[in-house]
Amino acid sequence: MKTFKILRNKKDFIIAISSSLFMLILYPILQTLATGGLKNLDLWFAIIPKINLLMVIIFSILFGLLLTLQIHNFNLKTCSLKSKSISASSGSIGAFLGILVPACPACISIATLILPAAVGIQFVQVIVKFNTIILLASIILMILGILILGGFKNETPRPKGRGIK
Repeated sequence: MKTFKILRNKKDFIIAISSSLFMLILYPILQTLATGGLKNLDLWFAIIPKINLLMVIIFSILFGLLLTLQIHNFNLKTCSLKSKSISASSGSIGAFLGILVPACPACISIATLILPAAVGIQFVQVIVKFNTIILLASIILMILGILILGGFKNETPRPKGRGIK
């Protein structure tokens, strides 16, 4: 697959790992900051449903892969501008949705800090109720972004030989 080929490059591998770890660290921090600060970080890990924790890990890995693939394609100019913009849109929407969704049932969304109180409370009630589904949708959007960039395509090397003259 193209993604594995890209990850063989040391620079791209470092980008993928560091951006995945960044998201994996940032995700719980953002949510605990919205619910009382970093002192609640241990509580976040204690009460998060295991399926949501797994989805956060998958979300973080996909974020790193999508970002790396996007950077790689922009640098090599191997992908059409339309594909790059659709992929960037899909991945950005997926990442934005994923960050807004509180993965732990006791947390509130970071969006409540931005929205007016009445709207924020209603918004949180809806997204907490459907947090697993919204996390799954964000993962699907990021997979779609990788697919659009050709990350799942098998790259077969062109046969060496004489071409048509």
